[in-house]
Amino acid sequence: MKRLAAWLWRAWPIWMVLAVIGLHLLALRWVSLDRTLLNKLAGTSLQILGGLIVLQSIDGNLGIFKKQSLASVVVGWFKEFPLIRRHIVISVGGAAMSTATGTATITVKRVYSTLEERVAELERLADELRVEIRAEGAAVRRQVDEVRHELLSSIESNNTDIRQLTEKIERATVGGFKQQSFGVLLAIYGAVVSVFA
Repeated sequence: MKRLAAWLWRAWPIWMVLAVIGLHLLALRWVSLDRTLLNKLAGTSLQILGGLIVLQSIDGNLGIFKKQSLASVVVGWFKEFPLIRRHIVISVGGAAMSTATGTATITVKRVYSTLEERVAELERLADELRVEIRAEGAAVRRQVDEVRHELLSSIESNNTDIRQLTEKIERATVGGFKQQSFGVLLAIYGAVVSVFA
């Protein structure tokens, strides 16, 4: 039963228009106005209401994407009237920054008199070289980890933006469609009532 109610509610614009038609027929039967006048009043008011509903839906779609309302667009259009002089303020700013990083190694050669001193110096240089290679390897791994972390967070941020944009597009196309169709159906019914008044 709950699924049937949900299925029926998906067509709410049709049910609402049928309810409006029913109210109109009841008004024709029970209100003591001239039928022609009542039909003209109903037709005009339904057309206006339908148009306002469509405008409200368009306003909602503007808010989804541009973060502004239809009223702010109209007010902005009037504010941009070209024959009104306006003061224009221009501000200029600048910034400069420079950084440099690096490492330096200084080597001083000594003159060795014996073969043992030379071998000991070569062993010391080999140990220094191992320490430098380990340090540089660790620095490269840290940089790779930082870049990987930045890329992963950037990918996650992009995925979030794509999800939000998809939801906005779906809301604008599917969500507003029922409201717009209801407004159009009201306007059509109002026009029919006005014509056959």
